[in-house]
Amino acid sequence: MISKCPGQDTRFWKPDDVYSVECPKCGQPVEFFKDDIRRRCKKCGHMFINPRLNLGCARWCQYADQCVGAIGKEEFKEIITLAMKEYFKGDQERIDNALKVLRFAEKILEKEEGNPKVVIAAALLHDIGIHEVEKKPERAKESNQEKDRLPIVRGILEKSGSKKEVTEEVRQIIESHQYPKKIDTLNSKIVYDAVQLVNFRGEKDVEDKGKKKKIIKKVLLTPAGKKIAEEIYNLNIA
Repeated sequence: MISKCPGQDTRFWKPDDVYSVECPKCGQPVEFFKDDIRRRCKKCGHMFINPRLNLGCARWCQYADQCVGAIGKEEFKEIITLAMKEYFKGDQERIDNALKVLRFAEKILEKEEGNPKVVIAAALLHDIGIHEVEKKPERAKESNQEKDRLPIVRGILEKSGSKKEVTEEVRQIIESHQYPKKIDTLNSKIVYDAVQLVNFRGEKDVEDKGKKKKIIKKVLLTPAGKKIAEEIYNLNIA
């Protein structure tokens, strides 16, 4: 039981620290306290993440481990997914792409010993900031993309309560995921392979099985990623 955290002590709360949010399933108002991670709609029973949740204080508070340390992988994934969808609101193609990358990343994680939170965040947020780049094509070079997208990524991760080391690694992965020569950690290789597996079903897809085997063997960086590609295309790439 936490007794000293001022953020959880309702004596220090403001009127807007308790608010109502429409249930995404039925539209019924659901009351949230600012530190609620999720609540269940009394009308339809749907459980959903607090869309205004801000765990940024966990980055510095001495009570963080007691307060938000229990947030597991699935809750973290929901928080980051919600932020990604909010950013790409109206751009269903980008949302679907991020979710596809996430699915491949999680599949690779089943075989590779990566950090789930780092991989999940990088997979979901790898295209964050792309709208800013598209609005200003002259800023498409690497240095400008970093300036445009990484502050947005950092803000999302800080709001989720991610530790500094997680935020920094996710930032590095997103910065380098299009540049294979810069990819030198297992987490970055997992995210890179997940992105490439999505691309194989699109821009890198070819009919010739021989060419496909060569592309997969050359491009993918993890054994699990290559195995998944083998299963998708019924190939033997050993």
